[in-house]
Amino acid sequence: MKHHVLRSAVGLIALAGTAEADDLFKENVVIQGNLCTGPACLETETFSGATPIKIKGASIGLKLEDTGGSSTNDWDILANAAFEDSFNIRDATASTVPFKILGGAQTNALVIDDNGRIGLNTQMPEESLHISAIAPALRLEDTLGSPGVWDVQANGSRFFIRDEVAETAPLILDAAAPTFSFVVRESGFVGLGTNDPDAPLEVFGEDTFNFFRITADGAATNQSVDFVFTEGPLGTGELRYNIVDSDGPEMRLNADGDMVLDGTLTTGGPTCAGGCDAVFNAGFERLSVSDHAALMWEKGHLPAVGPTLPNAPMNVSEKMGAMLNELEHAHIYIEQLHDEARARDAIIADLLARLEAVEAR
Repeated sequence: MKHHVLRSAVGLIALAGTAEADDLFKENVVIQGNLCTGPACLETETFSGATPIKIKGASIGLKLEDTGGSSTNDWDILANAAFEDSFNIRDATASTVPFKILGGAQTNALVIDDNGRIGLNTQMPEESLHISAIAPALRLEDTLGSPGVWDVQANGSRFFIRDEVAETAPLILDAAAPTFSFVVRESGFVGLGTNDPDAPLEVFGEDTFNFFRITADGAATNQSVDFVFTEGPLGTGELRYNIVDSDGPEMRLNADGDMVLDGTLTTGGPTCAGGCDAVFNAGFERLSVSDHAALMWEKGHLPAVGPTLPNAPMNVSEKMGAMLNELEHAHIYIEQLHDEARARDAIIADLLARLEAVEAR
């Protein structure tokens, strides 16, 4: 036993005398005290209770080198790159640093809870990704081709998507906006106020009155128009078109198809298949009064106008053009009959004069 202890002591003394030699341990090594490794460690090194292992030196790191063969990449855990206070996990094989924490990062900058939820600036994430900050934002930046930078941001009053390059915010949602304010279904139908739009665009409201507005702010007068749907005086539904000028709707259309216009109606005009003003042309073949009358009674309607049946749809423009043609015919016939009447009056006057002359003899 004494010889064994003596040999061990001699071995330790010899080991201490060769400070540059590497030590190879082929058995488990257990250190119950603290450990300092690195060229800056002192014989009088002090330790805190929370850090029993200390790596000390100008270049601080821990290398994970895999010799198994099935995996090829080696990894470094490094503290403080050149001119930078940071903690890094480095892919030594690929020469990349996929994970970095800069010095001074605040408490709870990154937290993953036991449910896998990620918290940024919060110790207690409540969703898959929980960002807690003053006006928290998420930036999406395209690094290929033309620059594109989009921020998804929220604050106490609204949520918005901002185009940082164009300095615009094309989408804004105010806090407390109603449920289903904006819905796009799998069909592509868009609902405003409804979760189940039945048309490409449905504006839904629970009252008996609903509308949407179109505004052209650069217009000199009357910048807006409202398209309104209300139950109407009949209770069957009424569409109203109202230029916003405080004088009420300019057009009303009810469920029976009755339309009321507060102004005049101008159409695209008739085709004049029935003639219209062509009746005044020298080459127009016009029927005589008697022939026109015979044709009218035969057909049961004015020849140019055509039949007008109860509850049948009617082309107002064509009907008006044909009625104008018949009215022009009538005025021409009136003129012809007037000329004939004047000729007869002249003949009668001449005959009366002759009769009076005979009676006077």
